[in-house]
Amino acid sequence: MEQMGHFNLVLLVLVWGSYYISNRLALRTFSVTFTGVFIRLAVFFIMIIYMYLKKELKTLFKVENVFPRLVVIGLLGFLLDYTAFIGFKYSTASKGSILLRSDVLFSTLIGIALGQRVNLSELLIVVTMLFGVFLVSGQSLGDLSFQYGDMFFLLSALFISLNAFVIRSVQTDKKNPVSDNVIAFYNNFFTLVFFLLFSGRNIKFSEFSGISLNISFLGLLLASIFQFLIYVFYYYSLRRYPVWLVRSILLLMPVYVSIFSVLFLKERLTFVQIVGMVIILCCAFMLTKILYKSEVK
Repeated sequence: MEQMGHFNLVLLVLVWGSYYISNRLALRTFSVTFTGVFIRLAVFFIMIIYMYLKKELKTLFKVENVFPRLVVIGLLGFLLDYTAFIGFKYSTASKGSILLRSDVLFSTLIGIALGQRVNLSELLIVVTMLFGVFLVSGQSLGDLSFQYGDMFFLLSALFISLNAFVIRSVQTDKKNPVSDNVIAFYNNFFTLVFFLLFSGRNIKFSEFSGISLNISFLGLLLASIFQFLIYVFYYYSLRRYPVWLVRSILLLMPVYVSIFSVLFLKERLTFVQIVGMVIILCCAFMLTKILYKSEVK
């Protein structure tokens, strides 16, 4: 059983990294809105079938006390998806996988805003991590502005962090406990609703012509499957391992994405960007270890 759990963590890294790569392929042809709606609609039906087989559909209607927070989770899910898709549209999958891991940095900043104590070593790590983000953005010292897509990656990381705090509050709600599958279903459902409400009109009928046997449509299908699998493996891991361990393991994901992108997508990483990647991974790992030790105390 323990070996299966470790294998699940490896699968989580591969699935999440493959989701980023698949999005990049899909966005070569399809718009941000079309990609978001297609993926969420596909996952909606997959989740219904999955929860039916697990006999959990009835639990979807037992969410009275946590329903407002489920809506917020969906809204943040829409925002983190939409901003990430824009980033993938105008930047690379390898840079996106790195910058999106800055959610560890934002989690620390949010903790400070909520009154949590942060020592000097944590602040130094945050500053160093910001420097790593700067290096990965590919900017020179003479030009401190981020590239268009990179800014949206950072916004997405911020929304990921905010969403994690809301999701945790629902998971620990004693008055109205709900399963991880229920949270995942409403997360996906309300994300779909907000995609349609805020940007559904941007979908062009001409995009449906792209639905054929090509690499972009294959990326769209794979992204839908990987999004569903993220829900399954991620929540499974969080139930069985400390949060710090799961977050640390996920720091391996950018390495997988970068190697894949260089070998198969013909993307290039400069030496400076590689150094920035190493800095971010090391800082994020140290930060999660510090946060874990503080929780133990």
